Amino acid sequence: MRVKLFRVVLGLSVLALVVLQITSPLGKGFVISAAVDIKPETLNLNMQGKWITAFVGLPEGYNITDIDPSTILLEGLFSPAWSNVEGNRLMVKFDAPSVIDYLWTLLYHMGGNRIRVELTIRGKLINGMDFSGSDTITMMNPIDA
Repeated sequence: MRVKLFRVVLGLSVLALVVLQITSPLGKGFVISAAVDIKPETLNLNMQGKWITAFVGLPEGYNITDIDPSTILLEGLFSPAWSNVEGNRLMVKFDAPSVIDYLWTLLYHMGGNRIRVELTIRGKLINGMDFSGSDTITMMNPIDA
């Protein structure tokens, strides 16, 4: 009797898991791998420029115009001040002084006058799917170099 009850409970549990898997929203937990190119590639932390620019591309099968620019964050901290679709890429511009203040802390904590750091951009498409991509830039403090 106990074995039969165990089999029934086990079968119902497996069935419940299968139903949950089938009915869960598509793409939940799935992150689209975006191509990210950040300019300048070498960032002088004493620069007086206004923008740090990133170009975001999506893999084949996704449309760049489906990105919701209001969801984009650089390093989870910085929203773009400006964005524009250029061909098959989205160009986003971040306020350089704000990003440079953040990067100064990285340079200080990592030590050295010239280091390579990976910066990540995350965001969402208008359908709610997440995307993420990274690029590595060189940061330098020319005063101490």
